[in-house]
Amino acid sequence: MKWKLFLSGIFAGSVAAGITTLLTAKNSGKITRGKLKENKQFIFSQMNELKTNLQEIKTAASEAVTEAKTSIPSFISDTTASFMKWREDTQLQQQEIQRELLKIKSTVQNQQ
Repeated sequence: MKWKLFLSGIFAGSVAAGITTLLTAKNSGKITRGKLKENKQFIFSQMNELKTNLQEIKTAASEAVTEAKTSIPSFISDTTASFMKWREDTQLQQQEIQRELLKIKSTVQNQQ
């Protein structure tokens, strides 16, 4: 019920605004119609440009998603492989450091 009242108020306000605009217009109807026609053409050209731009954005986003779907798995795979190689490379160094620490520890214990 409230929506009907609201919509009828908007309709009545629109009609009143239209009548007031027509009665207080500076230009004649012919000039006003010409300006409206020009504005209409400008708005349609802007809308078409916006539509084209939005389509380009949609296409670019779609391409980015496709690229991400192919790039991310390979990135994860490469990163995992690099990490595993680093782990292997540093494991020998860790073992050497542990041996050195044991030597130092035994030397310190022997001197006590």
